[in-house]
Amino acid sequence: MAEPVRCDVCGKLFSSRHVRSHKRLAHKEKLGGSSAERDKVKTLLELYNTLSAENQKRVLAQLADIEQEPI
Repeated sequence: MAEPVRCDVCGKLFSSRHVRSHKRLAHKEKLGGSSAERDKVKTLLELYNTLSAENQKRVLAQLADIEQEPI
């Protein structure tokens, strides 16, 4: 059975079966970048989804810390 998931671009809830199509159709211009870059992001998200909830939280915290660091 499909689970509800949030679109990582707009935050709206969708069935896990339909979120990929939604992102491709509704956010095409926002997803930009090279196909190699998109493939890297896809791989990262797939790996993230295999993590336990605890490790997902840890990854999000680390990414938030990186965002806060001055350039």
